[in-house]
Amino acid sequence: MTVKNHLLKLLKEVISNLEKDKCELDDEQALMLVSFFSHQPLSKDMACSFLNCSRSKFDKYMRKGLLPKGRKRKGYKELVWYKDELKLKSLDINELDN
Repeated sequence: MTVKNHLLKLLKEVISNLEKDKCELDDEQALMLVSFFSHQPLSKDMACSFLNCSRSKFDKYMRKGLLPKGRKRKGYKELVWYKDELKLKSLDINELDN
């Protein structure tokens, strides 16, 4: 069995137990899983689409420190932003735009 197949089997079991309300995960473990799966890398275009803003506004927010700077990933030329971090920062941006 490959690692991916084993992970898929485990996740299916967790989902099944969650649906039956028989999950053995405590709140801390569940939160850790949510954090892990929501930490998705996005390209600049994807980040702009996620935040529903233009590239120029995205750059402006980044210069002002309202958005985190992109990060380099090993083996990639393009910078990435993480969805969960942008989600937190987008709350501040929405307040400024209104």
